[in-house]
Amino acid sequence: MIQASRRTFLVSALAAMLPAARASGQGATGLIRFGVTVADNVVYAPVFAAAELGFFEAAGVKASFVPLRGAAAGEEALAAGHVDLIDHVIAYTSRAVASGVDARVIATASNGFLGWSVIVRADSPATSLRDLVGKRVGIGPRLSVSEMAAQRVADQLSARFDLAHLSPGLMMPALRSGEVDAVLFSAAVAQREVVAGNARTLHDLTDPADRTALYGYTASAEAMERRRGDLRRFMSAVLRATAHMQREEAWSLRFLKEYVKIPDDRLARILHDRVIAHLSTDGETEPDAVERAVALAARAWNAPAMVETPVSAMFTNAFLREGA
Repeated sequence: MIQASRRTFLVSALAAMLPAARASGQGATGLIRFGVTVADNVVYAPVFAAAELGFFEAAGVKASFVPLRGAAAGEEALAAGHVDLIDHVIAYTSRAVASGVDARVIATASNGFLGWSVIVRADSPATSLRDLVGKRVGIGPRLSVSEMAAQRVADQLSARFDLAHLSPGLMMPALRSGEVDAVLFSAAVAQREVVAGNARTLHDLTDPADRTALYGYTASAEAMERRRGDLRRFMSAVLRATAHMQREEAWSLRFLKEYVKIPDDRLARILHDRVIAHLSTDGETEPDAVERAVALAARAWNAPAMVETPVSAMFTNAFLREGA
């Protein structure tokens, strides 16, 4: 059985928080406290795959998983020194740095909206995105990746939807009831409804050529200074696990079914082909890709000041390279 499943992970991570904090206070080495802001984001499945495969131990580092309630809580925990590294939307780092958090993105997990799609009910008359112009489309909360995805689609159409901000748990009921005409969200939620036969995909945002740096790993400046080697070893294990999942598809599919708690092989295949297969195996991206992500977020979130934070102040490729 997979040890790092969502259900067992949350319990074991909570139990690990106190001893991890005590060890940190004693200046322990070899331990990285990883803050998890979204427990089932498929982009970060390789972190838990690395734990299952024993790659952290092989790299000579210990991993402590700390569950957190969203990105803002992650940034606060990072700033307070409660964690060393968090899963993070790269554009959020620009906002965090501007507010005084001393941190940087040290590795990129993905470019582009991997797995994101626009879905409609199976009986919907819509045949193209144009049919949804002016219609009600369900997306996630404000100031989220979902808004960035909606902005991307709006840019492609030169038109806008009537956006309805919903929690992930309410999206599919709203689609089924007709409260919204479509949903724009990530694969683990949207494609589950497609696989169940209740919806169909109208538009897939997955584009391996899209150089918009979306998700990454943000470390505190203190951890970058005091735990440089441990951070590099942690990330080397994660990147090794990413390559393993891409190479060993059968293993990856079994792992994803447990990680996302799905009984259907078809959804696991979608998650693998649209997300896992395109994740970064070296943790690097171009500074231009970061600039594009921040610029897109600034427009989606109506926060033009975000672009004033220099990319060099929030992102680096050099940190992992130094450990090569």
